[in-house]
Amino acid sequence: MPARVNPEVPGESLLARRLGRRIRALRQAKGLTMAELGSTKRGVVYFQRQHVWKMETGRVTPTVAALAHFAKRLDLRLAELVEDVDLR
Repeated sequence: MPARVNPEVPGESLLARRLGRRIRALRQAKGLTMAELGSTKRGVVYFQRQHVWKMETGRVTPTVAALAHFAKRLDLRLAELVEDVDLR
């Protein structure tokens, strides 16, 4: 289960928000809904729409497994999904 963003960890909330914005932009560019992003092409649901929303808005930190699923659903390599997401 993805962890809530910990405000005590320096930069975590900023990183989560930036990563979420990147996921949202890529999802919208592909024309996918949050529900579609959270499921497979065959309709197997891994992440409910509300949970995808929480990840896109930085309220929860996505797990590596969630990022790998999103990358696959967006036809990207995992590295491409997180490209240019940093604290600078």
